Amino acid sequence: MPQDPRFMNRLIPSDETVAEGMKTLYADRSESYGVRYAHDVVYAHRSGVDLHLQMLYPGLLFPNIPSGLFRREIEEMMKKMPNRPQRPPMPDPSELPESKYIPIPDVSGKTQKRFPCVIFIKGSGWGKQNCYVELPMFIDIARAGFVVAAVEYRPASLEPFPGFVSDVKAAIRFLRANCDDFDIDPNRIAILGDSSGGHTSLMIGSTGWMRDYDDGDYPDVSSEVQACVAWYGVSDFSRFTQEGEKDYRPFLLPMIMGKEAAARPDAVDLISPISYIREENEYPPFLLMHGDRDVTVPFEQSVIMYNKLRECGKHVEFYKVQGANHGQYFWTKEVIQATIDFLRAYV
Repeated sequence: MPQDPRFMNRLIPSDETVAEGMKTLYADRSESYGVRYAHDVVYAHRSGVDLHLQMLYPGLLFPNIPSGLFRREIEEMMKKMPNRPQRPPMPDPSELPESKYIPIPDVSGKTQKRFPCVIFIKGSGWGKQNCYVELPMFIDIARAGFVVAAVEYRPASLEPFPGFVSDVKAAIRFLRANCDDFDIDPNRIAILGDSSGGHTSLMIGSTGWMRDYDDGDYPDVSSEVQACVAWYGVSDFSRFTQEGEKDYRPFLLPMIMGKEAAARPDAVDLISPISYIREENEYPPFLLMHGDRDVTVPFEQSVIMYNKLRECGKHVEFYKVQGANHGQYFWTKEVIQATIDFLRAYV
């Protein structure tokens, strides 16, 4: 929303009234604790459905409002209020003693701040996601100065692999191409996912060097990311397809890829992130986190990815979350802080 320098340069008087027993707290004019929510941002239309982003923004000051995202909403709201009451006139600063007012800085000439962005992929067993349910868990990451964008993708039942990978790459290209409207730094984008979203995150992080899964709008825009975070994601599907293995799950590949694609000789390689890790290619830094009591995605899956990245000389950090099951007892203050520390270091 455009700033009105006539308003921003005025001075707000301080009320010096004192009440018995009253306590005083001090304002934080950085607004760093606040978080703003932008809901249902459409980033693509695929297979007859709109795909959305749920976005958290750090801070509540007007200069931090994404210029393109909220301007239209505010303008529409103002049109519906033609007879809205006007503010009472501000006092003349020259008539107030110095102790009675707080100056408001003029921000009218300043450029919008660009934030690093973390795209979150919700785990759902590669099915339909509820992108709202875990969004509050990322408020601390937004407060740390990141835009958080929870991405909706087509379930595998509607569009089998690589549909969900292609959708997330489309969301990355959309945000990067429209970075001016969303106040995002296009050179500071990270991916983060849990469970099946962790697998998709690993696919995004491991395939930035190729364009096989890029289709749709903004074909000339990169879908590479600057950091990849995967919480208890699958890295090697061969463990689920070999008879006699303790984790044998013959239904998994047909469910995710479709029966015909799952029967291809290279099906396991296509859907396994470790297949794309090669010594000669460049990759973003990886952060892997996994509970050691995970009964859905074995802890070994993150060990496999960790070892593969290390063997190829790539940067990877790995945390075992002692006592955590598959997403249960996992979301701790320490996990979130370690994630923030990683993102601040590499994004």
